[in-house]
Amino acid sequence: MIHLQGCACSFGPRLLFEGVDWTIGPGDRMALVGPNGAGKTTLLRLTIGDLRPDRGTRVVARGSRIGYLPQEAAERFDGTVLERALEARRDVKALREELDALHLKLAESGPDDPELAQTLDRSGELQHRLEHLAEHAIEPEARAILSGLGFSTTDQDRPLSEFSGGWRMRAALAALLLSDPTVLLLDEPTNHLDLPAMEWLEDYLEDFLGGLVVVSHDRVFLDRVASEICELEGGRWTIYASSTFTGYLEEKERRQDQLESHNQQLDRKIAQLSRFVERFGAKNTKASQAQSKRKMISRLESERVVIPRRSKTVRFHFPTPPHAGRTLLELKGAAFSYGLGDVFADAEVRIERGEKVAIVGANGAGKTTLLRLLAGQLEARQGTRELSPLTRPAYFAQHAAETLDPDATVLESLERLATPEWRPRLRSHLGQFLMSGDDVFKPCRVLSGGERQRVALALILLSPANLLMLDEPTHHLDLASKEVLEEALVQYPGGVLVVTHDRSLMVRVATRVIEIRDGRVIPYPGGYADYEAARLARGREASGASPAERAPEKVATRRETERPAPAPKRSAKREREVKRLEDEILQRESRIRELEASLADPDVYRDGAKARDLLAEYERLRSENESLWQRLQDL
Repeated sequence: MIHLQGCACSFGPRLLFEGVDWTIGPGDRMALVGPNGAGKTTLLRLTIGDLRPDRGTRVVARGSRIGYLPQEAAERFDGTVLERALEARRDVKALREELDALHLKLAESGPDDPELAQTLDRSGELQHRLEHLAEHAIEPEARAILSGLGFSTTDQDRPLSEFSGGWRMRAALAALLLSDPTVLLLDEPTNHLDLPAMEWLEDYLEDFLGGLVVVSHDRVFLDRVASEICELEGGRWTIYASSTFTGYLEEKERRQDQLESHNQQLDRKIAQLSRFVERFGAKNTKASQAQSKRKMISRLESERVVIPRRSKTVRFHFPTPPHAGRTLLELKGAAFSYGLGDVFADAEVRIERGEKVAIVGANGAGKTTLLRLLAGQLEARQGTRELSPLTRPAYFAQHAAETLDPDATVLESLERLATPEWRPRLRSHLGQFLMSGDDVFKPCRVLSGGERQRVALALILLSPANLLMLDEPTHHLDLASKEVLEEALVQYPGGVLVVTHDRSLMVRVATRVIEIRDGRVIPYPGGYADYEAARLARGREASGASPAERAPEKVATRRETERPAPAPKRSAKREREVKRLEDEILQRESRIRELEASLADPDVYRDGAKARDLLAEYERLRSENESLWQRLQDL
């Protein structure tokens, strides 16, 4: 358990927050929300002890194990992906290495060795500790977590250095989950996850028994994993006991209305009393009554509540697009490859005026590659790309915010691309993206991730377009800014192609979905709800569900499904294999326990050859059992 009391923190002259009273206990499910720059990450770092509060206290219960995933956790590591995950259990690895060294020492010791008794005692102690820590289950669990986060069995044994930053962050997340924390704090954990990995993480967190705090701008994710909303906004700390993020928004609006209604009632009473004082205050016969009314006015004014200002939000709309024909862009029989293998082949894509198309697929499937091919930034190995003469595309790259010149100011970044008619309006244009006053003279290197993303969005609005191509446009945007972007895309009359893992954006915006899977570009005629229903039905079919169970149902998200998908059915052959593996594991574990009892007997080591044989058999059975556990886990 972690308890913060009266905590306050400043950044230079700016007060980030004060009066934070927060208790995180077992089983708590909390979402920490607030606009970009409100201090959410700072509060998490204060909670884990990385920072000290300017005022207030932090108390951590004895025995608490705190796990923290920062926004950027893609540190370099020299070992494999599996070894990075197993770093979380270095304590077990150290115990195993010590025990193995003792076994070697025992094999070489004679019965008269003065350290024999001490070595045997230590060996037995280590063996009991490893059994208590379930050493045999750690690697299978690590592989299961890595598999859930999208790493194939082959990838798990590859060097981590071969993977991108997003995949390295997944490995860091796997290590964190494997460490078995009692309190888990996750800062934007879904930023680098594709849809299957996000859904796996949601299921995992639903079963997590410790306290959970998550910072996320994914509304669907928050609805699934959080039952309490903690808001940090304008330096104020507010807790909402709401089971959904939507419920939190409604409760926040209701509280605001109640405060405004309270002040309005006070204003009416004060106005009524003031009129009496003005009318009769100078009359001797009413002087005492007027004085009483003045005291009442003073008391009522002290009851007035300071209403929090409604936070500023991004406000913009896309410029009216230039006239275009019916078909904006078309790919015919397109194939693209890096090296020997095709990323995809025989791709047929047709984008028409007014369509809003979401491109989905697992990480590495080729979503960004397809978008860049459509944008003309890549050349197809075969096939054709036809762009209508009237089409005016605008491309927003996934890392557009990172391409800003770090030494240029925000205003200079826009001036470099602005046409003469735009220049007088640049500062007001930036104001729509919450960059006003001296903010426009900040160098881009000091901006937060959300601020850089807003500047990059402001840039693409400088040129009118009738086809927007957006690659992960909601990364680092806070919830309010994402909603404004969603509304702008819904109202935009031109065509939209968007690569995203943001389910709320796809539900609201997409009129059609294109999935990249197994090297194929597969169109779905309906919106995200139809695609999700088809995907779930495909999953049930692959798991062996009956035709009746495979009947698709129209859903917008997994949370809206009325009943969970039926449990996968295993074939009779697989059931027999599972039973055989379980029996073999039990037999070996029984023999391992017998060997451990024998090796704990000092008399065994009077016969050096016999001791060595027992140790060799013990190590062989342990190794075989690990392989059997892995095979069982795979099944």
